[in-house]
Amino acid sequence: MHQTAEPKGLVKIVFWNVNKSDLTDQVCSIAAETNADVIVLNENEVDCEYTLSALQDRISTAFYMPSATRKINRFHCFCRSPSLDFSEVHSGFRTSVRKAWLSEQFALMAFVHGVDMRNYDPETRQSFAQSLASEIQLVKEQQETNRVILIGDFNMNPYDRGMNLAPGLNAMMTIRCVASGSRRHLGRDYDFYYNPMWSLFGDRTPGPPGTTYDTSNQGPYGWNMLDQVILSHSVVHLFESVEILSTAGTYALLDTYGRPNSCHFSDHLPILLTLREQSNA
Repeated sequence: MHQTAEPKGLVKIVFWNVNKSDLTDQVCSIAAETNADVIVLNENEVDCEYTLSALQDRISTAFYMPSATRKINRFHCFCRSPSLDFSEVHSGFRTSVRKAWLSEQFALMAFVHGVDMRNYDPETRQSFAQSLASEIQLVKEQQETNRVILIGDFNMNPYDRGMNLAPGLNAMMTIRCVASGSRRHLGRDYDFYYNPMWSLFGDRTPGPPGTTYDTSNQGPYGWNMLDQVILSHSVVHLFESVEILSTAGTYALLDTYGRPNSCHFSDHLPILLTLREQSNA
């Protein structure tokens, strides 16, 4: 059994849309390889108790499933650090918002699964983003915090209007862009989010050019960055790094063309978010 603990000071969170495939072996390999504190699976049709048992048997007995309001949840969340909490405080149409204690301060971690590109046009996906922003704002007010991180399969690229429109997710390309905290639009202030996924786009980056590959009419760019993480300006100082994973232990998640191997694994690549527990700010 692998029991290695993550060095104190870093929190590692893996998100993966497993495309309804049984990728239990690969999930365990990623958990071991990354020393993940939290693993979030989307579109996982494997019984969550089976996945949990595999993580406990092969990686660490400390893994557990934080409490959720719905028995059948769109997101399967596995955590091995009780101090992080990650219990659910809100379950929406395609969202699950969790408590997260980071750097000994309360924050919210929202899991997101946007409406897909093949069945919904850009206007509908933009509408979803605006609805999502309103939903998150409501939860922020209920929980009395503006410290929020969203992670998931947004089914949008960082440059899509829903991601950067002020009444949408208002997510900007660089940390400096969000330094002012908010921007005013039509007489109302909107909190900024930082989107680090911009920095991972294209073939002049250390990892794959995106998280999915699609050349259909709704995916004209080839590579897309549908799986993203965005951080509200108030927690940007906790951001350490984000990576697109192309391996799971000895498993190569890319095919011979360097694209996600959807025949054997998923059409999405997992992403690994690393946060600092202690701010360097």
